[in-house]
Amino acid sequence: MSFKPYESKPITRLAHRITGNDVVQALPECTYAIRVDEADVFFKAYTPPVAGDYVVYLNDDDVYHCTAEVFRERNIVGDEPDTN
Repeated sequence: MSFKPYESKPITRLAHRITGNDVVQALPECTYAIRVDEADVFFKAYTPPVAGDYVVYLNDDDVYHCTAEVFRERNIVGDEPDTN
């Protein structure tokens, strides 16, 4: 088997950073709900989402949780205020 390197396409992600004021509700099957811009957003999470983490929106069928650490490794975040 032969592997060769491929460059990734740069993309811009839509994401909401969870704050201490957000209410995150656990639902069955690793699904959670959060209210963003007056709309309920449902997303998948395999570890409990906490303040400082992100909810990433790719499309209506692909919304997921990303820890703050992983999100900062993969995206340019800059200096954001404390989430509490």
